[in-house]
Amino acid sequence: MTGPVEFQDPYQALGKPMHFIATLEHLYRVLRENFEGIQRFSLALYDSDSDLLSTFIYEGDQGSPLLGYEVHLREVPSLAALARTGSVRIVDDMRVFRRETPLRHTQALLAQGYRSSLTMPLFNDGKLRAFLFLNASSMNYFDAAKSTYCNLWGHLVAQVMVRERDAVKRMQALVHFATDVSGRRSVETDSHVRRMAAYARIIGRELQKDLQLEDSFIEYLTLFAPLHDIGKVAISDQILHKPGPLTADEFQTMKKHVSVGRDIVDQAIRHFSLGDMEYSDMLRNIVEFHHEKMNGSGYLGCTAEDIPLEARIIAVADILDALLNHRSYKQAWSLEETLDAMQAMVDAEEIDKACFAAVKRSQAQILDIQQRYP
Repeated sequence: MTGPVEFQDPYQALGKPMHFIATLEHLYRVLRENFEGIQRFSLALYDSDSDLLSTFIYEGDQGSPLLGYEVHLREVPSLAALARTGSVRIVDDMRVFRRETPLRHTQALLAQGYRSSLTMPLFNDGKLRAFLFLNASSMNYFDAAKSTYCNLWGHLVAQVMVRERDAVKRMQALVHFATDVSGRRSVETDSHVRRMAAYARIIGRELQKDLQLEDSFIEYLTLFAPLHDIGKVAISDQILHKPGPLTADEFQTMKKHVSVGRDIVDQAIRHFSLGDMEYSDMLRNIVEFHHEKMNGSGYLGCTAEDIPLEARIIAVADILDALLNHRSYKQAWSLEETLDAMQAMVDAEEIDKACFAAVKRSQAQILDIQQRYP
């Protein structure tokens, strides 16, 4: 009889603290060790509110040809069909798509020499959350054995993704709970944060190519944008909703909400075991620095070089929405009036000019968001 056999567990590292993206990268390395012919892995997240499918992470032998790629699921009938059936699709020769008019992502992959693919929709609680894509340069690569392994591997990716999303949801739930018990939540608040998150996404996408921002940066920027004003739970309604200018003392009190917000985030991460949540420093920066101005005249006195990009983006998105919509101290402004006012802020070196330029290039999208979340 042969004795017991031992082998190194390739997934053992998953039991240790590891950020979401690092975990996905580790999983892909393990997959490649078993099937080196798999030369590309991509995960695209799905947002049911906007029907938008967005590239989140890309790992492959070549650089990503799809940085910043977004498409409405309804515009990709083949993927929409997979979402309805929950099926895994194997394509033995991707050149078959040349018989029809291929979408940009298919053209890009063919141009990089990929020939076969495995596509898997990922679900949680019966809802579509993402699509997983694997590619090989050889045709007929995904035989029955490889497909079975990749299917199980895909479900592991889905579980890791769900765990990360749960961490973000716990943080968002904390904000909702805090605003509920403090009486600060309202329809206006909900619509404001939805619009603001959408504006932040637009600005991030506009800056992405020049600054080579990761797709994951854009996704977390959008997720964390609604949490920017969590510190306002500590500010009284008399100050928050005052129909006129604040006194000097009231303004000093208002300014405290950024440091209070940072403390709340730190405590939530510590008490709710969210330390492994991806981009947690981005959340801290958004909450603490979103009222800073490039010339140093903001709440904390930080100047341009000290203000993180994510906070600059949120600052512009927040101001944009405040000017476009009714507030207790002002009426709604037109887009033209808003852009004029924000140009003056750029000239005074108060807001980031690149972020504002992104807004100016996206006026049609901004008006669409105003109508979608009135």
